[in-house]
Amino acid sequence: MSFSNFGFKKFINDTLVQIDFFNPTKIQEKIIPLIKKHQNVVALSHTGTGKTHAFLLPILNNIKDKEKQQTQALILAPTRELAKQIFDNIKPFIKNKPEIKASLFIGGEDINKQIAHLEKTQPTIAVGTPTRIKELYEANSLKVTTSDFIVIDECDMIFELGFFEEVDFIISKVKKDIKISLFSATISEQLQIFVKKYLKNSHFVDVTNNDKTTKNIKHILIDTKNKEIELFLSSVVKSINPFLCLVFINQKDEVEKYVKLIRLITNEHVGELHGDLQPRTRMNMLKKIKNNEFKYVVVTDVAARGVDIVGVSHVISIDLPIDLSYYVHRSGRTGRGKMTGESYVLYNVQNQSKIESLQKSGITFMMTKIANDALIEVKQKKSKKINNYENLDDDSKKVIAKYSNQKVKPGYKKKRKIELEDIKKKKRREHIKKSIDKIKKEKYRKRREEIFD
Repeated sequence: MSFSNFGFKKFINDTLVQIDFFNPTKIQEKIIPLIKKHQNVVALSHTGTGKTHAFLLPILNNIKDKEKQQTQALILAPTRELAKQIFDNIKPFIKNKPEIKASLFIGGEDINKQIAHLEKTQPTIAVGTPTRIKELYEANSLKVTTSDFIVIDECDMIFELGFFEEVDFIISKVKKDIKISLFSATISEQLQIFVKKYLKNSHFVDVTNNDKTTKNIKHILIDTKNKEIELFLSSVVKSINPFLCLVFINQKDEVEKYVKLIRLITNEHVGELHGDLQPRTRMNMLKKIKNNEFKYVVVTDVAARGVDIVGVSHVISIDLPIDLSYYVHRSGRTGRGKMTGESYVLYNVQNQSKIESLQKSGITFMMTKIANDALIEVKQKKSKKINNYENLDDDSKKVIAKYSNQKVKPGYKKKRKIELEDIKKKKRREHIKKSIDKIKKEKYRKRREEIFD
């Protein structure tokens, strides 16, 4: 299937060719026709599956020519970076259709300038963070009530960051028949309440199962044997040569520690992305990352969610996330498009259960060990058959108990095995004898019947 099958307007098709977009992703195939037909949508999709264009293309296509001087679409994103990223994706299309105006409204920018701009003209498409959009509405500057579409991107993250009230407020101010598109990676309890309140008649699309185990990504486990994580991280870093490697940690207060460690190992500049960075510093950091100034960037999950970082060849998880669905986000940073990638997990006994959960969800891990600062694959042994002692006969149980209660001596396993085998042979002989006796008795019974009949 190609984008030409959707019947888009000429300026959209022309732009798609210019940006080398030819074939839609799975979520684009499912979502575009729904939004194009003015349907409400709830979509579950991981980062990197192409969801931004899944909602942008049909919305751009549905813009009414006669009403271009008023806001027709409102797009909400949880972070400034993601909002800017969405806005940047709109730019190539409106370049070919200058009548359509798009504006970005985020915190950290002068709100007075934004108000002054809105007094002159209303954007056809408004992109922004919930708090700033709410502020502009309350200032009677942004006329959201004219919107035909509203998109809430990374909705689970919006609620995690505490923007539920702002989103709830904004939706309460738009017209009742507005079409809502909600994109999320997971459906939390809070999100379920939101969906029931505002999206009763909606199409539910879930493509998370399609992108959970991307063929382009190799998942690699490194057993740390409960030793110092820093030693193993050093060995991993020395064994790979990434174009760009994201190192994920759970606690933002540990970022500095790992930045210093990797800098010491590689003698290179190391980037960082976490919640404590000031907005300007964060924007500068993202700019440096996109300019390929780092080979390694230490990041936290929330800080990296939704941010499109191009060229990630490797991902390292120092520890597994508390919410295991975030592991898919982490590994999904690499192996984009036709590129390949590797996702390393440093694990120990403490997170063994999490590994098993990920395996049950469909992720296949390769087991490795470190030897001379190189990764060597370890063939996993077949699990040994576990004896179910509850089904043993009384004599066998006595033998097991005897060797369990006494002090273990060399060769006890062999002796126990011999005794158990002897019991099995004895039981087998008894069974055979009983079978023979039964046959004899049956023959004797039949013979008697023949004689006396």
